[in-house]
Amino acid sequence: MRELALPGYTHVQHICSGASHETLMAQSDDTKELVLIRVYALDYLRKHPSLRRRIERRALASRVAHHPNIVKGLPAFVSDVDLFLVEEHCVGGELLIALDEYYRSTAAPSPANDTGRQPAQQPFRCLSLSFIRRTMQDLMNGLHYLHSVCGLVHRNIKLESIFLDSSNRAKLGRLDMCAAIPSFEVNDGTLQLCYASKHYAAPELVMGCPYKGELIDVWSVGVVLFVMLTGRFPFEEEKEVVDGGDSLLFQRICTADEVLQIHPALGMVPDPLAVDLVRNMLRVNPECRLTIEESLQHPFLLTS
Repeated sequence: MRELALPGYTHVQHICSGASHETLMAQSDDTKELVLIRVYALDYLRKHPSLRRRIERRALASRVAHHPNIVKGLPAFVSDVDLFLVEEHCVGGELLIALDEYYRSTAAPSPANDTGRQPAQQPFRCLSLSFIRRTMQDLMNGLHYLHSVCGLVHRNIKLESIFLDSSNRAKLGRLDMCAAIPSFEVNDGTLQLCYASKHYAAPELVMGCPYKGELIDVWSVGVVLFVMLTGRFPFEEEKEVVDGGDSLLFQRICTADEVLQIHPALGMVPDPLAVDLVRNMLRVNPECRLTIEESLQHPFLLTS
């Protein structure tokens, strides 16, 4: 890795290098807090205007959103050749990695039997309901602030865009797909462009319809809740065929009400209130889907 001047910060560790940027950990000289710094070559950004727009969105959104459940953005800076984006370092990492480690630890192979067959897997054990409830409260509180105070929708909520701090509290990050919530007087408050990852895409995105950004965010959080409860995505078969795989996935998304009524994974969830919440966050008709405010008042999230 090339030497980089980091005014106000001391380099701690190089995290990774990608096609578009390098990521490193540093420590603030003033506060001694750890931060993540993403370094983008200015020449690269000039050649990739769509990436530049995403970075601009991310930087602006993270600077206006000040909430304990949103990853804190810090002032960016530039050199003659690089752009440096700075944000708080969440020591717990991505929720995706935390869940993957949990699932692996609770699905360890049982001892091999004498038939020579592959060892069976232990039954899936749900995460603690207290962790799931607290994570959902964190996500919904962060989203409510993003929507109602900042006037922004996230549009790309997934396990990889949720981070855990040192106390295992969840924070929304990766705000590069954020959009301003349109005025209802202008165009019924709907958006057009689709950015969500396929497993988290709401039916109205799959069908190419104008959509209310707040409700596709609710859908995506509903998918996250389903994964935390069951250890799998709601609309993908475990052994999906390659040919036509996405079309089958999208078909299930668009018939989610029926799919979730008989989904075998939900039958293993120990709390019926959690099942009720996930089904109502994943309603096909957005007008029947729970809002952020309604979700926060759901009995599952109010249970101590």
